[in-house]
Amino acid sequence: MSAALGVVVLAAGQGTRMKSALPKVLHPVCGKPMASHILDAARELRPAKLVVVVGHGAEQVRTALAADDVAFVEQTELLGTADAVRRCREALTGCDDVMVLNGDSPLIEAELLRELRHGAAAAPFAFATCMVDDPGRLGRVLRDDNGAVRRIVEAADWEGTHGPAEINAGQYCFGAGWLWTHLAQVPKSAKGEYYLTSLVGAAATARTPAIALRADPAEVLGVDDRVKLAEAEGSMRRRILERHMMGGVTITDPATTYVDADVRIAADVTILPNSYLQGGTEVEAGALIGPASTLRNSRVGARTVVRQSVIEESTIGCDVSAGPFAHVRGNSTIGDGSHLGNYAEVNRSQLGRGVKMHHFSYLGDAEVGDNANIAAGMITCNYDGVNKNKTVIGANAFVGCDTMLIAPVTVGEGAVTGAGSVVTHDVPPGVTVAGVPARLLRARPAGD
Repeated sequence: MSAALGVVVLAAGQGTRMKSALPKVLHPVCGKPMASHILDAARELRPAKLVVVVGHGAEQVRTALAADDVAFVEQTELLGTADAVRRCREALTGCDDVMVLNGDSPLIEAELLRELRHGAAAAPFAFATCMVDDPGRLGRVLRDDNGAVRRIVEAADWEGTHGPAEINAGQYCFGAGWLWTHLAQVPKSAKGEYYLTSLVGAAATARTPAIALRADPAEVLGVDDRVKLAEAEGSMRRRILERHMMGGVTITDPATTYVDADVRIAADVTILPNSYLQGGTEVEAGALIGPASTLRNSRVGARTVVRQSVIEESTIGCDVSAGPFAHVRGNSTIGDGSHLGNYAEVNRSQLGRGVKMHHFSYLGDAEVGDNANIAAGMITCNYDGVNKNKTVIGANAFVGCDTMLIAPVTVGEGAVTGAGSVVTHDVPPGVTVAGVPARLLRARPAGD
């Protein structure tokens, strides 16, 4: 039977260097809170328990990271990393190994975590280190003449020379029995806190030194200010774009293309420069996005083209042409084979198949049937100053240029409105209306 793994993510710190009301671990990196990236990496190891330690901004952190597999432990006083882990003992009951991860290292990948766990099988624990030119505020790792780890010296206590050094990256994996026994023996620091790094010296004193695994400094980057946040964003973005390109997506200019972590893109999609794909967006095979388009929490169907347009919280069907400068929002749906011209705007509306919506037009709170024609300058007047009202346009209807539909109103199947009409009453199927206000001109001949 394999050993059960418990993972602790330390997310209680205030992050004063971020100079923000938002808790540090919730600052987004490629569309997700940085702590969410760490949880995702940990999930690849299939842990028995996932515990997040909260403190500063506890409710915000709980809300942002809540999931069925995540438990929260509160550190009521910020008394250091060892104190934070100690509070998790009950939540980790039954775990044979305990992995502790800093909540501000969003670039951590599952492979490094697997190596840490493997290293912990041969020692009391393993932890990640890296070489840096300037340790700054980070703790230095000291080794003996044989290369074994002796202790970690915090920056405030360092009295040696400056320059390149091996530093503690802040990711650990412990044998649970050893951890709980020795955690109670961690001394209080001069600042009145209990540091997990003290366990490195304890293991060396017992002649069972911890294993230190060298990691890529970029991967274990700790984000504690806005400069490092931007650095993490850039590294994560490059990683995401490379993954999509290796999966068959054409990205013509990666330097000006921004794709969030949870975006899904099928093979044979092309993304042109200055485009943003955000949130939970999905793009199907053969679509062309850009240049200068933004998709946010939206789905774009196969072979659809979105040029210099914005699609938000909406679904675009297959073989659709949108833009340039179209805007779709408010959980709208655009049917297969439809066309949205330049400066066409759709809000909280459903368009059927083959709808032609031409330039400078607006559909709000509308339902449009298959193959309807929405001519240039047409507007649904859906707001009466108090309420938003619905407009229904039937299949094969032809709504003429500069028509104003005063909602609530229905234009029947196959009906026609003349250019410049102001429609204040329902239009029966198959008839033509025109004027201000619109009046009946004639019935549409059968078969037209």
